[in-house]
Amino acid sequence: MSKRAKIYEAGGVKQIIGAKLKDRRLLLEYSLSDISDMTDFSKSTVINLEKGIATNLDYYIGYAKAVDLKLPKLFDIPILYKPKYELSEDKKNRIFLSKKMRQLYAKHDFFRNNVTVDDIILHFEKTSELNRSRKLSIDVSRILLNWVEDGVLYIAEKRGRINVYCKAEKLPG
Repeated sequence: MSKRAKIYEAGGVKQIIGAKLKDRRLLLEYSLSDISDMTDFSKSTVINLEKGIATNLDYYIGYAKAVDLKLPKLFDIPILYKPKYELSEDKKNRIFLSKKMRQLYAKHDFFRNNVTVDDIILHFEKTSELNRSRKLSIDVSRILLNWVEDGVLYIAEKRGRINVYCKAEKLPG
């Protein structure tokens, strides 16, 4: 039996949204039953929304529509925008490398002709952007294979264990 994933909790945000909905309901002098009738939600769902314990965003939006509480006002909540966990240095380096390679693809049209992993590394060495390493070769290869899966590139030929890549717009007929 698999473990159920823990539900992500955004630090009291749903409770703030629920309180805004309840305040709006009270301002309009609607009862819980009125909201239930207007939304076709059960009364217990309306109560759970106001308490901020419901998990489905669509219900909060449905309630907001019923009481004419515009979404920008509903979601105007002071929260700290940052990831729960920082990316590892390895992943940050991969993202940096991906950006460098996208520049080769977009600005320099580097992939219009057949290109190997070694060609890319040689380019980076010549421009003094990156230094050759086994890890760099592996990371470049992984990115290129991802681009093949995404349909951005295709493997034009294989030379032993070496793939030769080209832009997908030149796909052989």
